[in-house]
Amino acid sequence: MPFEFFDEIATADVAFEAWGETIEEMFISAAEATMNVMVADLEKIERREKREIEIRSDAIDMLLFNLLQEIIFFKDAEQLLLRIEDANIVYENGLYFVRATGWGEQISPER
Repeated sequence: MPFEFFDEIATADVAFEAWGETIEEMFISAAEATMNVMVADLEKIERREKREIEIRSDAIDMLLFNLLQEIIFFKDAEQLLLRIEDANIVYENGLYFVRATGWGEQISPER
């Protein structure tokens, strides 16, 4: 997996390092780590629903933070477990933009 958890750093929160060949791959890895906190086996999340996510920010770190918040929002508001499979980041006119595609399924207590 392109991420690693650091249990010894955070006791009430989660600390992880994510990486990738590109900034987009690192964003996807961070999204996978975030979802892996909520779901032990990411491969069990089925590709039933698709979401297109567009976020902008004036700082690249906040762009990542906002993307991770969006994943958590989908889980909390729509009961949707979402895995980011594609991301495109551009910098234009002083703003960073990410367009990401996520696939997932509704939370099922039976599973």
